Amino acid sequence: MKSFLVKIILPTILSILLFTLTNFLIIIPKFRQNVLSDKREMILELTNTAISILSKYENDEREGILTREEAQKTAIARIQYLRYGDDNKDYFWITDMHPTMVVHPYRMDLIGKDLTNFKDPHGKRMFVEFVEMARKHGSGYVDYMWQWKDDSLHIVPKMSYVELFSPWQWVVGTGVYVQDVEREISTLTGNLARISAGISALIAVLLLYIFKQSFDTERKRIQAEEELASSEEKYRTLVEAATEGLIMLIDGKISFSNNIISKMTGFESAELAGRWFYEVIHSSSNYDIIDIFSRDKVKEGQFELNMIRKNGGFLEVLVTSSTAVFYGKTVNIIIVKDIGADRSSGMSVVDYQKLISTLDVGFFRANINKKGTFTYANETAIRILGCSNTAELSQIHIIRLMADSAERKELRQKLIEQGFIKNKVVKITNRQGQSSIVAISLVLHDRENHENLICDGIVEDVTLREEEKARADELIAQLKARDLAMERPVREYLRPAVQIAAETTLKEVTSVLSDGKTSCLLLTAKSGDCMGIITNRDIQNRIIALGLSLENPAYLIMSSPIVFIEENTSLIEAIRICETNSINHLVARNSTREVSGVVKSSDLYRIISRSHLQYQQDIIRAGTVDELALLSASYRSLLSPMIKSEVSIKHITDLTSRFSDGIFRRIIELAIGDLGEPPVNFSFICLGSEGRQEETLLTDQDNAIIYEDIPDESKIEVNRYFLKLGEWVCNALDRAGYAFCAGNVMAKNPQWCQPLSTWLQYFRQWVATPEPQNLLDASIFFDFRHVYGHEVLADRLIDEISGAIRANAAFLYHLAFNAHQIKPQQMPTGSLLSDKQADTIDLKGSVIPLIMFARIYSLKHSIWHTNTAERLSALREIAAIDDATADGILFAYRLLMKLRFRNQVFQSENKQPVSNILALKRLTEAELLLLKKVLSAIPDYQNKLKTDFRIGI
Repeated sequence: MKSFLVKIILPTILSILLFTLTNFLIIIPKFRQNVLSDKREMILELTNTAISILSKYENDEREGILTREEAQKTAIARIQYLRYGDDNKDYFWITDMHPTMVVHPYRMDLIGKDLTNFKDPHGKRMFVEFVEMARKHGSGYVDYMWQWKDDSLHIVPKMSYVELFSPWQWVVGTGVYVQDVEREISTLTGNLARISAGISALIAVLLLYIFKQSFDTERKRIQAEEELASSEEKYRTLVEAATEGLIMLIDGKISFSNNIISKMTGFESAELAGRWFYEVIHSSSNYDIIDIFSRDKVKEGQFELNMIRKNGGFLEVLVTSSTAVFYGKTVNIIIVKDIGADRSSGMSVVDYQKLISTLDVGFFRANINKKGTFTYANETAIRILGCSNTAELSQIHIIRLMADSAERKELRQKLIEQGFIKNKVVKITNRQGQSSIVAISLVLHDRENHENLICDGIVEDVTLREEEKARADELIAQLKARDLAMERPVREYLRPAVQIAAETTLKEVTSVLSDGKTSCLLLTAKSGDCMGIITNRDIQNRIIALGLSLENPAYLIMSSPIVFIEENTSLIEAIRICETNSINHLVARNSTREVSGVVKSSDLYRIISRSHLQYQQDIIRAGTVDELALLSASYRSLLSPMIKSEVSIKHITDLTSRFSDGIFRRIIELAIGDLGEPPVNFSFICLGSEGRQEETLLTDQDNAIIYEDIPDESKIEVNRYFLKLGEWVCNALDRAGYAFCAGNVMAKNPQWCQPLSTWLQYFRQWVATPEPQNLLDASIFFDFRHVYGHEVLADRLIDEISGAIRANAAFLYHLAFNAHQIKPQQMPTGSLLSDKQADTIDLKGSVIPLIMFARIYSLKHSIWHTNTAERLSALREIAAIDDATADGILFAYRLLMKLRFRNQVFQSENKQPVSNILALKRLTEAELLLLKKVLSAIPDYQNKLKTDFRIGI
């Protein structure tokens, strides 16, 4: 009962007390403050209304419509009868700067009188203070005592707002009675007191009921414990006398283990109690057996597995599982027998043959003399060697199985000289003429007896392994050839260069270009030198734009000077030159500087795209994760020359994203092929840089699984399948070069492998409760993108985010506040000042504020692109941000991403750990200056967030 008091009653009382104190110490004072603020705002706005009336008549005075006396008299008449409030008795008054009363609807006796010595009951000269406030500040609030509206006998506290009307030197004011505020507070306090009392009474009734139920339950529990203790004592005496290990599992967890188990494993019974049984099974055990013991109820039967020893290593045991009913509950009784000792104690030939007959490796004994007969072989060896039984195998000469005659002689000679052969990979042909590849190991019994050479052997079918190795070698060769293709010279892709005289008419030029045989013309001077170039685009844009006659000479629309390259220029370098100069044609010259042809940028990009398409096809054909890992490594090497050639960041990230998507999809397909078809529809989503399609050469994996909601009875099985799928995929991605996420945001984490209803709940909670962890999760998951499976599940989440944000406007404020609080890095003169080192910069940290800016505005305007550049373009289109802001952020984003790629290529080529930390000494002065300007602009974008989302305003 003491525990019940401490755990239930005391926390409940404290909760009620906390609720009450919160109401009276926080909510009510906060409400009072808000009401006062509203009243202050109200009288300010009302006074502005009166000022606007005065301004109207003062304007009539300035325009000569009225004299000042007429204007003031008319304004006084208007102000005198202005009323507002619940009883329509609240009013305005006016004094001059002396002060002398000009207007007061309820104190006519004061009009025209000197108010210098007029005091309230507390002695405050309020009208003097009104004038001083107006003189010093132009406007302001003053507290004092005054009569209640038109009741001159009822004096109450009042707060007034006064404002100077400069043209006439009048002070206009109106006020609010503090008593009104107190009445609202009193009403709220009474309501909260009644609510608190009602809740307390209801909780007291519930506590009495819970107390009675707990008392009855506790009495029954004590009685059951006494009976259980008696039974346990008898049971313990029985099992401790056993000679084999015994474990009792309740719902898959160890409830009891005898001292034999402690002697076997080194774990005390107390250390094992409460642990899942699969936690003491060594990882070297069969996966299916581990799965059997991972369930709440273990099926009956015998299983061989390895148990973990406390001091390291494992113990080979035979486990017998049976079920029993213990106090009305079905439990598993596990009997454990150490079979490691049996295996080391010497076995008969019969036992030995029984054992090896169950293995997947072939064992045999044979003569290698002229007859070369087999004297024994297990079933696996018979199958591998292409026979159906031992009698058939006995008719085959072991040496003659090998397809290559030279290998036969070499193997026999080497066996006689050394006495053994280990893992010799040979090709064999069986009696049916079928070929296979095997790894064979042989050991001679007596090397001296050449007449009767007997050997024991092990044979393993490695056909699939060798074929995979051959495919891998072939793939590596193809990838190397493909990488070299990017370095091939442009002369292999040149088109003929068509040259015409510079004075040729535009009509002739359009005629030549229209036949489609060439897309450009080189204009030559009389000396034969090339002056310029004309393309189809020049015809379309310049003739029409300039309104030229077709009889004009061609040189009027040519582009000059021509950008020349050498024939030996690599494809990737040619792309860089095109992008740097914003041109589509390059003119190539040979070693004698004669024009040898023209290359188009579209042709160059087509070659790159064809290479990328080949990678996609290779991904689809890949049958193993290792093949995908080879493709991934090769693809990164393909990107290196493109990055160094300054191909646009958008083009590179498009390629990396499409490649990664292909890798992810193929790995998921391989996983499903291994695990079986999924029980329900699912969506595999990627997050972070993958979700934004902004992957660099250093990208870890951020992913999750959403699957359809299912009935409660199927939840455990379905969840188990998708957790296995998540683990399979994440482990494979790690092997393929996509490192595990340091924050464990992966589909192998049960938290991120959930049904749709749970995901919807996640997003609602993140948006409705913008706490730090929720904001962090939201920042990660709001960049999600569907990669594989049933996309409609991902679309449901997008719909949920839209609705949740519309219903919780404060969420975007908190998201913007976090983005505004990020301290951008700064570069002082000549170097960089960062938190870690003065000569380095974290490029990923530098680009994060830009990514957050685009994300926040996109969420606000329901833009569901995930890529930062696409988000900014969409925001520009709907005028959510202006062109200058969009261009500035895009420039900064592209520069920082370009530096990230360049830095990672440098680190990779110099065998350094690939990271986002850039050593500034590697930048030129111009690059340093540009980086400094980009970083110094980031606070401006954060200030825009501050203004637009009213942060701290």
